[in-house]
Amino acid sequence: MSSATADSAAIQKDQGVDPDWEPVPNSSTSNTNGSKSDQDTRIAAPPLLPIAHSLISPTDSLCDVCKGLDLSPHRFVVLPSDNETQNKTDDPNINMGTVKAIRSRTQCPFCRLVLVALGGKEIPDEKDGKDVEVIMSWSTDGIIPDVNQPWNHIPQIRTLHPYVRKCEGEYVVSRRFNVFPEITLLANDSPTDLTAFFVRPIEDNNIDFSVVRNWLSLCKLYHGESCNKSKLLDHKIANPPNEIPSFRLIDVDSNCLVLGPPHCQYAALSYVWGKRADFLRTLSDTVNELEKPGALLRPEFYDRIPMTIRDAMQVVREIGLRYLWVDCLCIVQDDKKGSQADAIAKMDLVYGGAFVTIMAASAIDANAGLPGVRPGTRGECQSIEEIMPGFRLAFKPKYQDHTKDAVYYTRAWTFQERQFASRALLFIGGQVVFNCGQVDQWREDVVCEDKRIVSKQLKAPGTNDIGTFEELIQNYSELSLSYEFDIYNAFAGLSRYFQSELKTDLCHGIPIFISIGSCCGIHHANHIVENWHRVGRGPGGSVHGRGYGIGILVKSIKFMGRNGHVPGSFGTTASPIIRPNVFPFSHPRKTKMMNSLKLALKLRTSMAAVYETDGAPDYYKDTLSSTPGSGFLQFWTVSVMLSIKPATSPAKPGPDNKCLRLGIFGRDSERELGTLYLTSEWCAIDGNVGGTHEFILLCEGRDVRAENYTYDEEPGWKYMVMLIEWHGDWAERVSIGSIDRHELNQAMGDGPVWKEIILA
Repeated sequence: MSSATADSAAIQKDQGVDPDWEPVPNSSTSNTNGSKSDQDTRIAAPPLLPIAHSLISPTDSLCDVCKGLDLSPHRFVVLPSDNETQNKTDDPNINMGTVKAIRSRTQCPFCRLVLVALGGKEIPDEKDGKDVEVIMSWSTDGIIPDVNQPWNHIPQIRTLHPYVRKCEGEYVVSRRFNVFPEITLLANDSPTDLTAFFVRPIEDNNIDFSVVRNWLSLCKLYHGESCNKSKLLDHKIANPPNEIPSFRLIDVDSNCLVLGPPHCQYAALSYVWGKRADFLRTLSDTVNELEKPGALLRPEFYDRIPMTIRDAMQVVREIGLRYLWVDCLCIVQDDKKGSQADAIAKMDLVYGGAFVTIMAASAIDANAGLPGVRPGTRGECQSIEEIMPGFRLAFKPKYQDHTKDAVYYTRAWTFQERQFASRALLFIGGQVVFNCGQVDQWREDVVCEDKRIVSKQLKAPGTNDIGTFEELIQNYSELSLSYEFDIYNAFAGLSRYFQSELKTDLCHGIPIFISIGSCCGIHHANHIVENWHRVGRGPGGSVHGRGYGIGILVKSIKFMGRNGHVPGSFGTTASPIIRPNVFPFSHPRKTKMMNSLKLALKLRTSMAAVYETDGAPDYYKDTLSSTPGSGFLQFWTVSVMLSIKPATSPAKPGPDNKCLRLGIFGRDSERELGTLYLTSEWCAIDGNVGGTHEFILLCEGRDVRAENYTYDEEPGWKYMVMLIEWHGDWAERVSIGSIDRHELNQAMGDGPVWKEIILA
């Protein structure tokens, strides 16, 4: 027996203790009797494609640094004798040298691969005047036994993880870099029969849809009902036409529109229209013609079908379905009060009811097409380097590496569509990637057809954490819309999910009986919505411009809907109104509330006085609420005067922020009380930076979650504050920040005072 065969046998014997984790050979491997087992047939991996030509040029050779790594195929296999049952933390102890030096070693195939894996041209030679160097760690990849702990896996293969840092200094981080890059073995060169998790070659020209059909079959067979229902819907959409009025589909066999047949299985297309939407759309005077068999092949219609939709129709044929839902054709676009209104209100059901959603994730508009569907349209090549004959390494990408420049991930409508999809085919990075309730990504270029991967049943994460809901609102708030009046329409499905899970109505996207500490209702920086919960001039979608969740931190806020509307006055404003009811902070009734661990905001039930608010932003009706009223929030809270100056504390790691980070200061002008993010335009106004401004307290909150859920006992509580700016009798939000909970005595002027606040 050869050493490779012995290793393979040892691996299989070691992993055969639990039958669920028993390895499955490639489709080319047969039983001793020459026939494949029933199980092997159902889960067989497609044959590995050969690489016909050598990838190495006559002048290529490993540099001295890479020769010292002692690389070989066996080093990328986890053997039973290694006794590794759980992954370990990376230890980047391999120094590859400076980026400049690596770039200069153009004849070294491994150096070239390292640069590609990190991000290629995006990797800087210098940072802050210091050379940038590459360090590397051996790591592992393998089966994730619990989807709630994706950071833990059972090692199956070895990988190399490169990182960049300043020479002998801190790590260099940027959203422009690839996400946790990995380099590993090409599956063709595996020294054992086990190839799962290794990189496999893909067709240069176009997608092999037999692979895609196999993914869908495996999901349907092994994941079952867990992937037949959207995780955000409270029921499975068994008969879409019964729940979605005027439900039309494209019949890709008859090439026409049809009313959705009962219990039909269909795909839905998620894509961006782009700036030029002069393509074919169904209108009242064309719908009858488009319902005639063959209509979509007629030149007057076919020539106006954008390439993304044509490609999606072909995908539907390739995966063995018959029906496709596309908004521009399946909704009568000029039927504003009928078909269009019905469909917009039921987008959660349209995408949640689809067997699979086709996501044109790399397309800049409807005419871009789906990469790899037509020959020669992949647009991306695999990064494979030959280290020596019979030994090739490859960069193992993730679809997230391509989202940073994708228009698709900046749009509000597509965000909601992604959330409700139960299965998805993402066309991005020159490939198709499969995603479902149990799988983050099965890729064309990674071997995933293995019983240990496919058949292990995983539990979906629960939704009992308020951070789940807050994250949805914050992410939505950062996205773009072509039409500002769609701000609520594009969130309508998610709002129903909130109402169902939280068992409460919403007030402009905020649960009525539960308030999130960041006051993060639906808002967009460039759209006219209620000012008390829109980004305005603030830091984007999160409290501090960082992507950290804040749990439920206010216990007694409730929202009031007022029915009176006085044109040109209080009843139509979309901005916070500060009534002149002011009490000193020491007011006994209020002081008791302030001293409680959770800041309680007392609400008045009396009608607010009418205030003229000329020049206030327009008000949009709260279409997400079953009893919208006028959306005013009235409460008592504390107002403090504080100054804004350049921050003195270092910024914590987090997503890139285009706004400027400034500090909040009080009586002791040298001590920073907290921070907030402000736009450069606001900071450029004379007197803003360095001046004294009014802040109101929203609630208590945290920048990071308390350990072990011991919220009350943990240090780190802060007051979340809103910077407001006055415009005569009304004020608007400028930004959200935080100050330490024990720093209210630093308030300037008369100190903290209570005010009755009405936010609209």
